Amino acid sequence: MHRLFPVDEYPRLKRRRRPILRLRYPLFLILVIAAWFFLPEHGIGTGGMSQGRDSATDGPAASAHISGQAARGLISREDLACIDQDTIDRYHLTIDWDLQQFIAEKASQYKLYYGAVVVLHAGSGDILALYGRGVGGEQDCSLGLDPDLGASIFKLVTAVAALEQAGFTSESVFSYNGSAYTLYKRQLTDMRNRWTEDISLADAFARSNNVVFGKIGSMHLGQQPLILTAEKMGFGKSPLREISIVPSESYLPQDDYGVAELACGFNRHTRISPLHAAQMVTAVLNNGCMLTPRLAHGQGVEKIRAMQDSTARALHDMMERTVKRGTVSKAFRGSSSDRVLKHLVIGGKSGSINGGEPQGRRNWFAGYARHKETGEGITIGCLLILNDRFWIEADTLSRLVIRRYFSRQNAGNHMVQAGGTG
Repeated sequence: MHRLFPVDEYPRLKRRRRPILRLRYPLFLILVIAAWFFLPEHGIGTGGMSQGRDSATDGPAASAHISGQAARGLISREDLACIDQDTIDRYHLTIDWDLQQFIAEKASQYKLYYGAVVVLHAGSGDILALYGRGVGGEQDCSLGLDPDLGASIFKLVTAVAALEQAGFTSESVFSYNGSAYTLYKRQLTDMRNRWTEDISLADAFARSNNVVFGKIGSMHLGQQPLILTAEKMGFGKSPLREISIVPSESYLPQDDYGVAELACGFNRHTRISPLHAAQMVTAVLNNGCMLTPRLAHGQGVEKIRAMQDSTARALHDMMERTVKRGTVSKAFRGSSSDRVLKHLVIGGKSGSINGGEPQGRRNWFAGYARHKETGEGITIGCLLILNDRFWIEADTLSRLVIRRYFSRQNAGNHMVQAGGTG
């Protein structure tokens, strides 16, 4: 039997290989530790565009921590049912605890039958408040993620489509017959008589004129432009990245009257969440770019082109007109002389429709508030379901929330000016 090497050389060969084996294991351990350290959840944040307060408020430790949390899927809808300071700290949530507590106190004070309020920072996309109260009076902050009948909030979509797809301006004039708040097939014509009234697009938006918006949809736009604009503005997509939620939805009309129902929001198919309502309004304050809401520090914020810059400016003015002399003007009366509100530009859109589960009237406010000097802004999506007895409506509650947020901002600015920057 032939050997590959002499017998007396085999021990020497083994002795020469032992040092190599001793070095190999430590080197292997070093490589494993290095690979573990550079995994995304241990030091590299998620992708996306960071905006606004991101660089000011998010430290490297918070960014790395929440990136790991999100990557492992530890934030769930159940975790958001009751948001307290412990929940905020555990998941590094963007929630403003003072504002969250304020909304909870008002919900209790006014005995809300059912309600959900979402507040976004318009510059960063941070969710500053996510509050919900169920029919039994129990707190369920995740209700702000649930779509419900959107009513006239969908007029935001139709207004964008009218400006961009049909070539109208905010001062384009439309005619209508009968009540502005009904929608009958006989109203969807251009026939004029002695009862015909004329109104501009801006005023039709501010007064939530169903007939004009129904005619814009059925006679000037049609189904496809409305559906495509709705998709650009986030319908059919989950607004959140941290957890997947049911998206807002429109529907495919079967005839011209169905298109009119879709365009004015006077239907029982279009569903919008308070979170998505607030998200859509961020485009008005960001030159037409809609921000993805951010629930946890460290998550990237994406800007999505939802409308043209000129459209955003026109919609901004129409929403401001709604507050000054439209459907929510009563709730915001006296703002020009209020110590806090007089420094703000406020715009909004209301909506109202009856529905079930839970039974009651859906009462909406979606809007923005921007400080005239600093430019800081927030957006709000507020949905209350009102039963036979109620103490507050969505526009009034939104006014209180706006005032609370900016009263603290003003106080902070005064303290900085008085004490200097140190």
